[in-house]
Amino acid sequence: MEKQQLLETLNGLIGKYQQHRHYIDKAKTQLGKFSSAVIEKVVLDHEIKASDIADEVTPLLPQLRDHLAKLEEERGSIQASKGTVDEELQELELRMLIGELEAEEFEQLSQSLRERQGNTAERISAIDGDYVVLNGILEQWVSMAGPSGHYQAPAAAAPAPVAAAPAPAAVAPAPAAPAEVGSHVSTSKYQEDVGSVFSDAPPAQVRVGDDEVEIETREVDDDTGGEIKNLAMATESPDIEVRVDATDMDSGMEVEIPGLESAPEARGAEGQRRALLLYQEGHPDEQIYPFTGDQLTVGRGRENDIQIKNDSKVSRYHCRIARRGNNFYIEDVKSSNGTLVNGELVTERRLFGGEEVIIGETFFRFRILD
Repeated sequence: MEKQQLLETLNGLIGKYQQHRHYIDKAKTQLGKFSSAVIEKVVLDHEIKASDIADEVTPLLPQLRDHLAKLEEERGSIQASKGTVDEELQELELRMLIGELEAEEFEQLSQSLRERQGNTAERISAIDGDYVVLNGILEQWVSMAGPSGHYQAPAAAAPAPVAAAPAPAAVAPAPAAPAEVGSHVSTSKYQEDVGSVFSDAPPAQVRVGDDEVEIETREVDDDTGGEIKNLAMATESPDIEVRVDATDMDSGMEVEIPGLESAPEARGAEGQRRALLLYQEGHPDEQIYPFTGDQLTVGRGRENDIQIKNDSKVSRYHCRIARRGNNFYIEDVKSSNGTLVNGELVTERRLFGGEEVIIGETFFRFRILD
């Protein structure tokens, strides 16, 4: 959005927001004249309207900050150019002072430089004026929306991670899907409890469901006729020991792990897990929202799968829970007040079941039915 259009849009929205906050503050002072129920109804009505406006303002703030950053960059560039002109003028003055240039010649050469110097000062002044206006809009919004919980400061950029020296990989990583909790062994990591290395042997092939993983074998026990011992999987589940015959390894081999072919990931869609979102779990007015599709949307708008009407801290489109394979993830949809999982503000988080999910001031419990 262009700078002038953005200014007009934000000014209009902030004016409306300010009016609703004024109505709220004034209604709260009438407690002695009107019943608390009537005052609460009026206050809630304007809280919801103010929250709707906040939902419109929030996506415009990054654009506002971008304009401010561009003004700062432009000002720095012009300031650097001004410094160059100043140096050139000083150089001409010095050359005239030492007699290299005559006064008339000095005037001719310095005239264009002075014109550039004047234009630079005007441009810097115009940029400073625009910056004051834009930054004033941002500060006005922060001062009004911050106390009511409708503004969140942008997260600070995380420092770049320090690259660690790569460890020698004894095992090729497996391209496996995320494992279902407690259902089967993950194929993402393998460990070998072995000693000496024989590099001539080709890698063994271990099949888990539809996934195939290469494992570099590293020890042969001569006393057992070439049987590799203690090739174990390092996983979150209990260790599984796989024994293979090294005599079959002239052209690679496959090891079938009994019992793993029945995992839900291998079964496909018919093995999908079921999940629920519970409102006021355990109370007489408990409400159950089953997860029946690929996602479940939550917000104040009626287009959501779960509509929260009487919570002004809930955005129109607040968050969604999505199924990915056989796992569930919650994603905040750039809401004004954020989404909390077990008390922690999240942008995206995998759900394992049992988590408390707070949306605005409304509490839910997420359950997975195994």
